[in-house]
Amino acid sequence: MRLVPEWNDHSKCLIAWPCNHDLYGNQIHEARIEIANLANQISEEEEVFIYCNDIDYKSCIKIVSNKNISILKTNLDDSWMRDIAPIFFRNGNDLNAVSFNFNGYGKYPNFKNDNQISKFICNQFNIEFIEADLTLEGGAITYDDHGNLFTTESVLLNSNRKNASKNDINKTLMDLFDLKNIVWLPGGLEEDDTDGHIDNIFAPIGDNKYLIACSDLDDRRNYSILQKNKEVLEQFFLLKNINAEIIQIPLPSEIIVENKRLVASYINFYFSKNSIFLPKFNVKEDELVYDIFKSLYKDKNIKMIETKNINYGGGNIHCVTMSVPKI
Repeated sequence: MRLVPEWNDHSKCLIAWPCNHDLYGNQIHEARIEIANLANQISEEEEVFIYCNDIDYKSCIKIVSNKNISILKTNLDDSWMRDIAPIFFRNGNDLNAVSFNFNGYGKYPNFKNDNQISKFICNQFNIEFIEADLTLEGGAITYDDHGNLFTTESVLLNSNRKNASKNDINKTLMDLFDLKNIVWLPGGLEEDDTDGHIDNIFAPIGDNKYLIACSDLDDRRNYSILQKNKEVLEQFFLLKNINAEIIQIPLPSEIIVENKRLVASYINFYFSKNSIFLPKFNVKEDELVYDIFKSLYKDKNIKMIETKNINYGGGNIHCVTMSVPKI
């Protein structure tokens, strides 16, 4: 049983329609327009399924306006598909999945519908799945093609997730996915509503290359924790004699929407067969990050997508999507 890296081919992309008015407030309509734009662009390269509440079904069809995108009714509490979808893995020649427990990040009362979505998806596509007794969101983990899984202590060990000890979590994940190593980074970005998901700060991209978020000394919020994360990674690669290339990706400058400072990162992106879909923040770092990704992916289109209203809700491109591996 092996986890399938995100840069491998996908059979489809899953997206949840923004529905949490308490979270998005006045930005929800604009967030939906951004989701529709993202879905339409991804649909040019892979099949896209959008899940929405019955009350939003007609407006979703109208805003997306693409007959090639499948729009399905279900019961949703929020729009973070990455966190509520199953975690897919290869089992021989088959695609299987794990359905983890979702508890609304241990802080939101409305999560029971979202906690059923992973099973709903598996049943929809006839994917055999295992139910795991572990609270884990998809944005809390990432993994490479060498049997290494990466996560943050600030999330999985947070008391609000009500998980067991680190040793118990290690055993559960190692057994489920036949892993070689689990690397625990100290934490994620400050004020991240998820308590520090790794998909804002770190991403393996293949060929022993790893992206890591960085910031300047004057970033009092994040500089220290990002440096600690980098040190842990460097020590891990040195200990395991892995010739890894760590590529630093700067955080964007401060972005304010409706008097709210966004927790923003370029590492919250999506792989597709021919493109990389990156958040666009309209700040000075955009061009630098575009150039870094273009140097890494000379044969791919680097598409920067306006997502500030999605980000206002607490996540970005990676958070609102889940790729289904092609086996």
